[in-house]
Amino acid sequence: MALSETKRMARAHSAAVHSLAIDNIEHRYLLSTGADISIQLYDLNNFEQTATCSRQVAPTSQIAANTASTHTRLVSGIDWYPLDNGMFTTSSFDHTLRVWDAESMTEACQFDLESRVFSHCMSYTGGHALIAATDESAHIRLCDLRTGSFAQSLLAHHSGSMAAAWSPEQPFVLASGGIDGTLKLWDIRRADSQLCSFGHSGDSEASPSDSSSTAIGGSMVVEL
Repeated sequence: MALSETKRMARAHSAAVHSLAIDNIEHRYLLSTGADISIQLYDLNNFEQTATCSRQVAPTSQIAANTASTHTRLVSGIDWYPLDNGMFTTSSFDHTLRVWDAESMTEACQFDLESRVFSHCMSYTGGHALIAATDESAHIRLCDLRTGSFAQSLLAHHSGSMAAAWSPEQPFVLASGGIDGTLKLWDIRRADSQLCSFGHSGDSEASPSDSSSTAIGGSMVVEL
């Protein structure tokens, strides 16, 4: 049994697509980007019927690869600002994390991380305006949208950090995954930010100085 195709995106990229994001406000605007460094914006409610009976969605706007302000190397991640679809962010192997105005499709600001950026994420709780960016350095950088500067740097994974995710309920709790195969949990409010580390075997280890986290049967209970 196969799923019927209801909508097809008109091809706009000339190379591999590495990241997609649908806005959290109206759930209709799709961003795409990747190896060709262009950024495409689709309105999923704006389509035309084709001769094959599928509904084709063409980009409503874009940031072309030859635009002066666009990334210069592969774009590794793209994400909408969680509380307002007037802004989105991108990360790239050109060492930058950039913030864009979705209305004008122009750059608002950028952060230079001085190494290839693998991914980035923002909290959906609205508790802060920090972007967690992972890169090939040992640190996870917390970029502050309000000030346009780095708010904090977590010494996370010595081989480099590949992924990060904010807690959907606790705005200051961040999870990270490294090239070394470990997962770590952080509370960015604390001086000793690391709450625990999950090793290759799946076992968890609480931070030695952390009295508010305990490992129970291979899982971590965090008392904030």
